[in-house]
Amino acid sequence: MSITQMFKDSSKNLSKIAPLCVCSMMLALRIVLGMFTNFTLSFAPFVKIGFSFLPIVIVAYLYGPVCAAIVSGAGDILSIILANPTGFSLMPGITLCCIFEGLILGVVLYKQSSTKRIILAFVLALVLCRLPLNTLVLHIMMGIPYLELLMYRAAVLVPFAVVEVLLSGVVLKAVDKIPMLKKIQ
Repeated sequence: MSITQMFKDSSKNLSKIAPLCVCSMMLALRIVLGMFTNFTLSFAPFVKIGFSFLPIVIVAYLYGPVCAAIVSGAGDILSIILANPTGFSLMPGITLCCIFEGLILGVVLYKQSSTKRIILAFVLALVLCRLPLNTLVLHIMMGIPYLELLMYRAAVLVPFAVVEVLLSGVVLKAVDKIPMLKKIQ
């Protein structure tokens, strides 16, 4: 499937009730996981890790890059608004990185959940988005030297990517076994 066809198919899901309902549920799950499962390590306070990536992976697999980008970006915005109603901690750069990460996961994982695809998706998200772009936004926001911040973040995010790959593999195998999801694709 070509990239343009993938984006067309993915955007068509936004006009169907069942995919919208699943995306809404995954958005709600992403918000809850983003608020309650994210944590920082004492030796790397500039890195937040958690499990809010799992609903994005499910949406990317089922409905493609457009839906995954929307759920990822909206999840970031809504998590911040719900955690801090004044909204002053909203960083558009981080939200754009979330959207970009959703696009990457959607392009690589759309209707394909092989181990190689999952590894490729998370390596691309790490190399293209999480490490360089998120670190740049944090560098601009906090004024910490870029390379120092990059090393802290790489020390945590690279090993955690292994956990993300393993969990994503397990979750996508479970999603494949849910017959109702196959009917509403």
